[in-house]
Amino acid sequence: MKILLNHNRSGKNVPLLISPEEVYGFHRELPGYTPTTLISCESIARYCGVKKILVKDEGKRFGLKAFKVLGASYAVYRYLYEKSGYHLTPDKFLSDEGRNLADGITFYCATDGNHGRAVAWIAKHLGAPAIIFVPEGTVAARINAIESEGAQVIVVKGGYDEAVRRAEENSDGVHNIIISDISYPGNMKIPLYIQQGYLTMFRELSLQIKEHGEKTPKLIFIQSGVGAFASSAATFFNDPVHDPCLISVEPESAKCLLYSVETGDGQPHSFLSPQKTIMAGLNCETPSLIAWPIIRDRFNAFISIEDAYSEEAMRLLAKEGIVSGESGAAGLAALIALCRENPHFIENNLLKKQGATILVINTEADTDPTGYQRIVGKSSEDVLNTKNPT
Repeated sequence: MKILLNHNRSGKNVPLLISPEEVYGFHRELPGYTPTTLISCESIARYCGVKKILVKDEGKRFGLKAFKVLGASYAVYRYLYEKSGYHLTPDKFLSDEGRNLADGITFYCATDGNHGRAVAWIAKHLGAPAIIFVPEGTVAARINAIESEGAQVIVVKGGYDEAVRRAEENSDGVHNIIISDISYPGNMKIPLYIQQGYLTMFRELSLQIKEHGEKTPKLIFIQSGVGAFASSAATFFNDPVHDPCLISVEPESAKCLLYSVETGDGQPHSFLSPQKTIMAGLNCETPSLIAWPIIRDRFNAFISIEDAYSEEAMRLLAKEGIVSGESGAAGLAALIALCRENPHFIENNLLKKQGATILVINTEADTDPTGYQRIVGKSSEDVLNTKNPT
């Protein structure tokens, strides 16, 4: 484990470019929408030696086993909304009106699995084709899940950055549209919409905390990847003085955000490693340009962790009846790593008092069922049936 305090935060509020309520209103119009659950895990809190842990469980989001559809759906909607001359309304997005706007379009993206399936799901609902590029070594279950939504999957020789490059080669901005969660020169608008799409999760969270009578978390662990999700958290919790402390979590072999902060020049940097992490959704080499400054100016700390901590977190969550994949468990994994290797770090550096509520987010379920059973010792069905016997 490596941890780095962010001493270069701006101390200013992150600009909120869109109302989370507006994004939340869009998602509530999608078929099958329901808020994901917020769970208090007392046994895990005791295991970690903290007072309170809340888990926001994204494993059942729209039946796709991951949260990514929040960003992909909103980005495609905003693209078609602009194409319509700003007339398309959320309730018409997946109707004939939206399908007509999508006619003749092929949607492209690069993915480690979850984002690609989300783009394919939206394309299917619009009656449009999707072509998804994945890095070599992507497990068959994640490829099959994308193909089950009717998309074509192309495996590239290389890592995630190469998959991004291949997807970009096919984009013409008219008939071939790339729905990318990583931004780079010439591709800044769609990634911004994806970041904004994730605001729905945090809006749900704020409502659930009030409904459940819970205290607002003082510390939130966020899986980072290229930074789209992390920047959304920074945008929603945009007050560095009164809002929760935010900790970025990355695998030790894919820590491009921590490495970028560590360089100290304020710029994003790629981090290349010959090792691959089991946290496939976080196996990213380069920060998103549009996400990076938001993260740099707001996050309190950056952590990189070894894969073994993710496996331990998956098993702990399974005991609570929560099915969590390798990337999904990363937030809890970072908390476990901290409590074991640097138990006083949180109190000494981030929180002024003990006993604060900590939030982790399970961003995915068992998107690799074979790997899940190997790590946890049970299938996801067994985990759910054991916790909730019929």
